[in-house]
This record gives sequence, C-alpha cells and structure tokens, in this order.
Amino acid sequence: MASGVKSITVLAAALIAAGCASQNPAGDGTTRASSSGDLKAPTAQMPAMELQVVTAQFGVFGADPNGRRLLYETDKFPAIPAAPYGWYILFKTSKPTVVWREEFELPEAPPTWGPGEAMGIFSISPDRKTAVTERIIPTRLGFIGNEWRYAPGDPIGAHKMRVYIDGQLVREFTFDIEKGPDDQRGIRRGPNRSDPKSTT
Repeated sequence: MASGVKSITVLAAALIAAGCASQNPAGDGTTRASSSGDLKAPTAQMPAMELQVVTAQFGVFGADPNGRRLLYETDKFPAIPAAPYGWYILFKTSKPTVVWREEFELPEAPPTWGPGEAMGIFSISPDRKTAVTERIIPTRLGFIGNEWRYAPGDPIGAHKMRVYIDGQLVREFTFDIEKGPDDQRGIRRGPNRSDPKSTT
C-alpha cells in the first residue's frame, strides 16, 4: 500500500503523520464537499474523554479552481494511484495534547506496505492486513487527519479505517476500492509509496 503523504499544508504536515497506500494527512484549508459524515458531539455521559468531535469526514481529496483543498465524500473509488483518500476530524478539547491512532484494515495483506513500515511511520499487525499509525499532537488547531494513495498491487474490496482519540474509538470509516484499469502496472512510488516525485 502507498503510505501517508504529508502534502496538504505545511501547518497540517506538522500535526499529522504518514502511512500505507500513500498516507497523506489532511491539513487545514481542506473543505468538505458535503456534511453527511458529521458526527454528533459525545454526550454528557462521556466526561472522561474531555473531547467533543465537531465533524468527521472521509473521501477523496482534491482542489477547487482556486487551489483550495476539498474533500469529496465517497465510500467507493477506483484502484488507481491518483487523488489521495483519507479522513479528517475537527474536535474541541481543553486538553493541551491528545493521542490519535488510526487502524487501517485491508481485506487481505498487500504485497508490501512500503518503506513507511521500516521507517517507523506506522506498524503492521501480525497478519499483515492492518497498519497502525499513532501520534501525540498539540490540540490548539483542533484538527487531525491522514491520507493514503492506492498503489499498484494493493488489494481491492472492503477497507476500514478506525480512528481513536485518547484510546476511545471516535469514528470507523468503511469504503470499497474497486477494480481499476490494468495499465497501472510498473508504476514506481516514492519513499512513502505515493507520487513517484514525492520525497516525504
């Protein structure tokens, strides 16, 4: 899988990490194309978390004509190494830092998870089907996110991304990567298994 590419904004790149099919943290300047994935705020019965999720979105990242980052919400897209896909979550908390964790589960183990595994960007489960990315971040921006890119040879079918904040599951995104054109064989990826020109 291509691992996380940190290319949304410099500010977001400082907050978010890289991962498998190309990981790319969604940064600020990202605008969602719709709000169907909004989460309700946690109820008062969950005081231990001390955190309110404002919105949680998943889809394919792109840009508008002015170059502003957009998220096109979808749960199906073709198996082509094109636009990055991923999620972002906006939240409020009085805590100075939080730990976010993403568990990216594939339908089967990919041929390789790319150099991100060896570099310690993420860890892989014993069955090789799940990549785990975990980061401690300051909360002043109230934003977390991550992105990936499809890499040739990655499995198609049902995928899941589970996102935790301070140990509590705040969102599970389920989506399908569908069979794409067969002319993508032989494409080489950069260090994060993303764009061949990527150096991050």
